[in-house]
Amino acid sequence: MAKYRIGIIGFGGFGQFLYHWWKDMEQVEVVAVADPRLPGDIDQGLRTYHDWEELIADPYIDIVSIATPPFSHAEIACAAMRAGKHVLLEKPLAIDEAGITAVLDTARSTGKVLAVDHMLRYNPLIRSMAGWSREGSFGPLRHAEVSNYAQDQTLPAGHWFWNESRSGGILVEHAVHFFDIINSLSQGRWQDVSGTSHHRNTHQRDQVAAQVRYSDGLIAHHYHAFSGPGFFEKTTIRLVFDLARVEIGGWIPLDGSAEVLVNEENEALLTALPGWRTREKIPVGSVGDESRPEGWGYESATDASQVVFKGNKYSVTHLIRGSFGLSESKSAVYGQCLRAIMADLILKIENPAHKMAVTAEDAAESVKMALLARK
Repeated sequence: MAKYRIGIIGFGGFGQFLYHWWKDMEQVEVVAVADPRLPGDIDQGLRTYHDWEELIADPYIDIVSIATPPFSHAEIACAAMRAGKHVLLEKPLAIDEAGITAVLDTARSTGKVLAVDHMLRYNPLIRSMAGWSREGSFGPLRHAEVSNYAQDQTLPAGHWFWNESRSGGILVEHAVHFFDIINSLSQGRWQDVSGTSHHRNTHQRDQVAAQVRYSDGLIAHHYHAFSGPGFFEKTTIRLVFDLARVEIGGWIPLDGSAEVLVNEENEALLTALPGWRTREKIPVGSVGDESRPEGWGYESATDASQVVFKGNKYSVTHLIRGSFGLSESKSAVYGQCLRAIMADLILKIENPAHKMAVTAEDAAESVKMALLARK
């Protein structure tokens, strides 16, 4: 088994988190880091550089991980690939169209593998929902809603995060993760994007929203606010299939709940969800129809086992309500996703025909959507 040597550019908190989760992987060895302000307690076995250009010039390194502010992503990624390195780039791929084009063109011309850290696609809960959507076991995905209430306590007014020429703004720097998640769940391609936002002051745009329409009829809504204390931080993803209503919690998805109409064929998919627990199982004939108040003059269908959505008829037997969740901590789930994308990149290096769970082209699509929404 080949062992790949990694150099990490950007060794702040996130760069150190990458090192923590990759240093014990069998197929990789983190050998070097670069940062203008290296921490004092750095492992003595690491090669250290203050300049990223020195790291990419090191012939000992096979893969470069880039964890710097977004404005530098395109420049460093292109230089690393031209220096003969494969690249795992922190999202976003770039902050403008010119950067997107440069990075993708450089990957094609050099033949180097370029991956972008949309690691949420590797989360087991997101993978389960992608399977539901792909197989259509609960009908098409009709609506998706992302609500993200994030803290700004560690983001003072002078932080680069608020400078859109350096970060791209909330939609580019952060929301691309969630554009990519919903893209992975849709069976069509996004067709149009609109957005709106609010500025706290002249330089802090702290509330953003976007609406996306897909070719398969899916409509998605995204809302992100970086404007409150940490104890109110909460991220929720709601998914509406014909036969299922799902709510997933956490920007690193950890748990959730579902209300699902089932039959003999699709009920087993619930127990396949990590940590699934059934709270209620009700025969559909016993489920009341509350769409009309008493006295409205409406009579429910005589055959309760037949339900209709947008003209599509489904045979169902029970309504099931329950919950699901991962047993590991947020840090552990995050770390496992980082290991999974690194392993996927290595598979691509060793087999060019391998299709990664998330491609550089996928990452480019999410940035293009964010740029449209930001307008």
